[in-house]
Amino acid sequence: MKRLCELGETEVWAHWTLLPAVLLLTVIEGPKRMGLGLLALALHETGHMLTARGLGYRVRSLELWPFGAALSMDLGTGSRGALTVSLAGPLCGIAAAGTSLLLLRLLPQTAGVMEPFFRMNLSLSAVNLLPAWPLDGGRALSSLLSRPLGVRRARRVTAWVGLLLGGALLALGVYGAVLGVGSETALLFAGFLLFSGLRTLLKEDMALDGLIDRQSSLRAGRPVEVREAALMGDRTAGEALQALHRGRYTLIRVVGQGDRLLGTLDEGTLLQGLMERGEKITLRELVFLFDR
Repeated sequence: MKRLCELGETEVWAHWTLLPAVLLLTVIEGPKRMGLGLLALALHETGHMLTARGLGYRVRSLELWPFGAALSMDLGTGSRGALTVSLAGPLCGIAAAGTSLLLLRLLPQTAGVMEPFFRMNLSLSAVNLLPAWPLDGGRALSSLLSRPLGVRRARRVTAWVGLLLGGALLALGVYGAVLGVGSETALLFAGFLLFSGLRTLLKEDMALDGLIDRQSSLRAGRPVEVREAALMGDRTAGEALQALHRGRYTLIRVVGQGDRLLGTLDEGTLLQGLMERGEKITLRELVFLFDR
């Protein structure tokens, strides 16, 4: 992830796959359709952000992905708020599609713009409703499953659903290419689903599994080696999780400007912060919340 800017209190991040995906789609679809697609995406994300703020949640970060974006907010993954915010983007896109269709009927001379804009909004909403992480449908599915299964298992199930959908779409795309009716966009989207599912299972879950296993060992009375790491307070909880996983560390000394010690976070606190606040919360914020 690359940090781009701040919109008020919201940090905007872009995944590394965004730029090549935009360039490739511009070549495939053309600049005009790509521009309309970016406008539809902006409306989609505005629906998410306005709904979150309307419900009283602080939007900490906005992550831009090739086929959408993800918000990190101060709400539980399994809460009704998470489900509502997840579905707000696709519903906003459906409303935009309906509005553009109405304008197309009333003003036929706008067909050159309204017709592709209608298709863009409808396609973006339909795609994001697929139950695959990190799409809105996947986040909604994870929210629904987190209550009976727990957050980690719900995320894992959603990742597997995304892998199955990506594999099926890839097979259909290859079959269509053989018949001469294939779509490069469909193949790109299949790759995105497969990449996202594998990333969730192999990267995030492996690190979380290691952390949770050590917590289980402590509760069972088995010894665990204590190793400390020092990280700056502006590092995120997700980055700290990966650092703990790579170095087998168990304690984090959070350091501020001038090498001033802000506090200490153990694995349990980090895990609690990840589950309650998301991976974009900074270590400085976690110290303020939990290291009292």
